[in-house]
Amino acid sequence: MRITHRPLLAGALLFLLPTGDAEGQQRGEGESNEEAFLRAVGEHFGTPHREILVLAQWRLPAGEIPVVLCLASGAGVSPDVVVAQRRRGGNWMEIARGYSVNAGDFHVPIDGPTGFLRGAYERFGAKPASEWRDLLLSDDEVVGLVNVRFLSRSLGLPPGRVLSALGDGGDIVAVFRQLKGAGGGAGTVAGRGC
Repeated sequence: MRITHRPLLAGALLFLLPTGDAEGQQRGEGESNEEAFLRAVGEHFGTPHREILVLAQWRLPAGEIPVVLCLASGAGVSPDVVVAQRRRGGNWMEIARGYSVNAGDFHVPIDGPTGFLRGAYERFGAKPASEWRDLLLSDDEVVGLVNVRFLSRSLGLPPGRVLSALGDGGDIVAVFRQLKGAGGGAGTVAGRGC
């Protein structure tokens, strides 16, 4: 019979880990930008933090996790089903259409400059809303639109302000942290979409 000491070793390692201020950790103090972003994503989409951490381990860019949860919640499927489609090489519009989600569902009303999403808004503007379902959006446009809506709603900021902060399509996680203290509970985007 072989005796292992792994449980003792694991217990000793856990004992040595710093516990920190549990109350501060619940409030998000001391979190990295990505941890704070992922916590906000989970709260916004009503997804347990453990599930968000699993999604993050699948090596998706953090900015794509809101897209996964948007499509999964709208379609009533598990997020891992959406991730599997993405990892097989599906682009976001192909995956979305498989769940009867079209470009119009991603549209976010913006007053003012549309920044890195200018091309998408030009295509939206060239057709009546009833024809937006036929538009194609790039992966970057889908990720950008979903995150503008998510950040606007979760931070209580106008979508135009969020889009302006994203500039040329910058780091969504860094922009979240930058805007986090600027929320005011007014001017969030309403309507359909996640």
